[in-house]
Amino acid sequence: MEKGRISTRVPISVQETLQKAAELTGVPLNAFVVQVAHERAQDIIDRHEMKSLVLSARDSEWFLEQLAKPRAPNARLKRALAAYRKKVTHGDDDPTVGSAIR
Repeated sequence: MEKGRISTRVPISVQETLQKAAELTGVPLNAFVVQVAHERAQDIIDRHEMKSLVLSARDSEWFLEQLAKPRAPNARLKRALAAYRKKVTHGDDDPTVGSAIR
């Protein structure tokens, strides 16, 4: 496996805090920093990409009800869809765009 290198300078107080946390978890400082940074980065990516969505039992029930019995589109949504279809079928150089939503 190829490895990359990340190096950074931090204030002594930050280094001391990280070192203490690493010692408390029983891992070397570098391994601790990589582990914590990687976990945090993955959380941010997952949240951004909506990979995991946690709902309460009540919200889950409501969501499933909405999927089972969707409301009819209102006038505003119908106008938005018409505008979108017009844009993708007439306003784009790629003739294949929008063909699946007709």
